[in-house]
Amino acid sequence: MSTVRDTSSASSMLPEHPPTQNWRFEFGDYAHTRCFLDEMAVLSKRLEYYPDMSFGRTYVNVSVDSVGQAALAEQLSDFISEMEALAAMQTSNTDITGER
Repeated sequence: MSTVRDTSSASSMLPEHPPTQNWRFEFGDYAHTRCFLDEMAVLSKRLEYYPDMSFGRTYVNVSVDSVGQAALAEQLSDFISEMEALAAMQTSNTDITGER
């Protein structure tokens, strides 16, 4: 008995991709949100990767899709760690000057 694979099926033609990774960071005010966005711009420029981002006055949503995950490859965990550290710095500060 032979096995026949249906190559006409759309689902069988789609490559396997890791799911999109999403984060939502919330901040106490716009100044902290803006500072996080500025620091993310520096991080993105350094790693030459610009994730999908949307933001409001006190939050930032960041998405890294399968294409971005492939582009970052081994740098992905460093990018994520640094991004989360930047957010933690902004949420733990009482004011934008860095004083606690």
